[in-house]
Amino acid sequence: MEHVRDNVYAELISPGCNVGIIATKKGTLIADTPLVSRQAGEINEALVAVGHEPVRFISITHHHPDHVLGTTLFGEDVLIIGNRASYENMGEHDPGSLEAWINTWTWENPDDVTEMLAARVLPPEVVFEEELTLYLGGVEIWFFPLPGHLAEHTGIFVPEAGVLITGDALFKDHHPYMGQGNFQVWFKSFAKMRDLKAERFIPGHGPVCGYEAIEKQQRYMEKMMEIRANWNPAEGEPTIPSSAIDELLDFYPLHGRPVAMMRARVIESIRIAGDPQF
Repeated sequence: MEHVRDNVYAELISPGCNVGIIATKKGTLIADTPLVSRQAGEINEALVAVGHEPVRFISITHHHPDHVLGTTLFGEDVLIIGNRASYENMGEHDPGSLEAWINTWTWENPDDVTEMLAARVLPPEVVFEEELTLYLGGVEIWFFPLPGHLAEHTGIFVPEAGVLITGDALFKDHHPYMGQGNFQVWFKSFAKMRDLKAERFIPGHGPVCGYEAIEKQQRYMEKMMEIRANWNPAEGEPTIPSSAIDELLDFYPLHGRPVAMMRARVIESIRIAGDPQF
């Protein structure tokens, strides 16, 4: 568990998503979840070791499986918070789609895969429409829309600490997943993130970072838009200059994922740049 600022921490999980951690006197709130029980246990142990309460609240930035698979891992009394769209979309998870996501990574521990395949995903119990402010144990926490990755996406900001938990609105040193995205809406969320003047960002994937991660991801996406403006998907992949795809692949590490798979993801993202999904 990495101390970010004041009462805010991060658990950086890969494969999986980062877990933002906000400690309060009423119990700890996490933004998104670990994948398996041993990771949940490590988070609670680390919190107790530095004098904080264990996890009592889970907030959801969006419904993708790597962010919600652990909703049951902290016990039955934990309160789950999310916006209405996430609540409605949580029912999409089925064994087939979950297995497809699991197969995009290489896993060191087969027991982790077995546990994930058996996971039961719980929807939020506290559901809000657009924005929500909690005053939890004296800590102010803002929940607000950060769409782009998905229409439903939520950011979580702790004003006193100056930390923004972005979920997949921001990636650091990872290729963003854009298959359900809208680039222009995403750019507006980048502007909103800049306007907050946060001190640190906990991205959905990758290390804790500053504004440089926003600028790099926007350049990456703008490059895709330039390519898309001169490419008709009906003409097929070979009509995209191979050097342009290679340049995009070089923006971020592949983290052991097959080059062919990541190349296909980049090409799909170029298509989405001109074909918003919401």
